[in-house]
This record gives sequence, structure tokens and C-alpha cells, in this order.
Amino acid sequence: MPHRPLFLIALLVSLSGCQLWAPPDEGSRLPAPPFGEYREIQRGLEMRVGDDIHAARARFSLTPDSTHIVITNERDELMVEMRYQQKRLQVRRTPRLPPAISADDLIADLQLALWPLERLRAGLTPGWTLAADDEGRILRFNGATESRVDYQGDEPSSRPLPVYNARRDYLLILSPAAPGA
Repeated sequence: MPHRPLFLIALLVSLSGCQLWAPPDEGSRLPAPPFGEYREIQRGLEMRVGDDIHAARARFSLTPDSTHIVITNERDELMVEMRYQQKRLQVRRTPRLPPAISADDLIADLQLALWPLERLRAGLTPGWTLAADDEGRILRFNGATESRVDYQGDEPSSRPLPVYNARRDYLLILSPAAPGA
């Protein structure tokens, strides 16, 4: 039984909350294509699920060909990380992300709020539609609302931005990052 210690170590690691890169959740939306330009973006993030509020920070490192999104809690501990490059998607979710929130939907909701409209529309597959005007965006699947963004003004990057996920019934509030954050 020379392999038994290795099996036990592997079992302990898998039960300790450490999660390896994983494929998208079953039935989730695919991420949008890369942003299309070089950007570094940071936003404060509140996740409201029922009566619970979870504070976090979202960091986006974007290039014309790749997307890297990292979401951490208030103690700077990893909740979710996503890398999308050369049509290869890697999502890592940790137990710090509330169980009611799908990592894939969270990423897609953040992209719905921040990505250029034409990039979002380029990634839609059959059944998905995206309505947009100056007040916000509504993403639907087969006519049912999945997520909604309300811009609440002319300059969405300077004020809190609510994103409601109708399918999973949670609210995200993106806020401008504090100076020096």
C-alpha cells in the first residue's frame, strides 16, 4: 500500500476548502469576450443575499486578448478568480464566496455592468438577448430576465452601480474604489 499516504494527503487537501481551477457551473452564462483594450479597474463590491451583506473588492486586469478578475473579501482573502485567455476559461472559487452566489454568474454580472456593449453582444449565444439604453442594461434568456444593471445617472463609473441577478435573487453594488485602494 505505498500509495495510501498520497491518497490521504490528496483527500485532506480536497476537504480543506482549497479549490482547483474548475469549469463553469452547470447552466451558467459564459463570460463575455475580452474587454478589447488595456485597462486596470478596481471597484468596491457589496453582495447582498437575503439579509446578508458581504463586502468585497473586485480587481480587473484587462488586455485586448485576455481578462483576469480577482474578487477578495475585506481581509484581502480570495473569493473568486477568473482568467480568460485564448478562449480558455479558468475559474477558481473558494469557500469565502457565499454559497448562494455562482462564481460564473458573479463574473458575468460584473462584465454586464462594466464591459462595452458591443463586446457583450458579440458573446451572446442563441436564446440570449441584451437590451440597453442610457438607464441600464437587461440581459434575458428566452425572454426571462436574468440580470439587470441600473446606471442611475450620466457617469456610472463615479457612483454606486446596482446589478440585480434575477435568477439567483441577489444584488451586487459596485462602488468606485477608494483612493489608494
